Amino acid sequence: YLLMKDGMGFGWLNTGHRKKMVFMIVAVLLVSIFECVRLGIIMTAKSEYYMQKADELHQRERKIKAKRGRILDRNGTVLAANEIVCTVSVIHSQIQDEEKVIKVLAGELDIDVEEVTKKVKKVSSMEYIKTNVAKEIGDEIRKYNLAGVKVDEDYKRVYPYDNQGILGLEAKYDTYLAGTNGQILTLSDAGGIEIKGSCEDRVLPVDGQDLYTTLDVNIQKYATQLAWETMVKKEAKQV
Repeated sequence: YLLMKDGMGFGWLNTGHRKKMVFMIVAVLLVSIFECVRLGIIMTAKSEYYMQKADELHQRERKIKAKRGRILDRNGTVLAANEIVCTVSVIHSQIQDEEKVIKVLAGELDIDVEEVTKKVKKVSSMEYIKTNVAKEIGDEIRKYNLAGVKVDEDYKRVYPYDNQGILGLEAKYDTYLAGTNGQILTLSDAGGIEIKGSCEDRVLPVDGQDLYTTLDVNIQKYATQLAWETMVKKEAKQV
């Protein structure tokens, strides 16, 4: 109708409109092709990467510390051992009663309330409250059954006699003594809240190997005593 009315006046507008439509269709097709190629790359070349990311989103990981191997003298006397301690942490998204969590942790762990409050209210995947907590205290905190509070067992290295010289052995034979840590994996939703009724997956740790030395702790103690006596007798600065 418009072309019949004025073939010179409206024909060019109709052509311009068609060009715009063609441009839009081509643009949509190009974007669609690009997204299809991108999706194909995600599903093939990067599938493993995104599967890992998905697992990380829905699984929370906590380490199970491996027991470090002992160091012993030639007679089996322990020169370096492990003492069970606990690590107390919180998962912000799982906490249901912040005030109670703050009160219990501040009281049981003998920490300033402001310090505990800051850590409890911090939005993070996991926040450590205190490490090297005595096992007895860790057990008491567990009894409160507080949502979002985790008490995991750990180990602290102890030396019944003296750590001088032993530290060199710790470093040199670390590969054998260290062992391999385990894992506790718990399922959570997209908000990071643990899914009730879901089973925990546990990868058990592999404890480190014991190291037996040619030292005799009794001879070592006697030699040390003689060295000290000689230093005092000779008024030496060191021995």
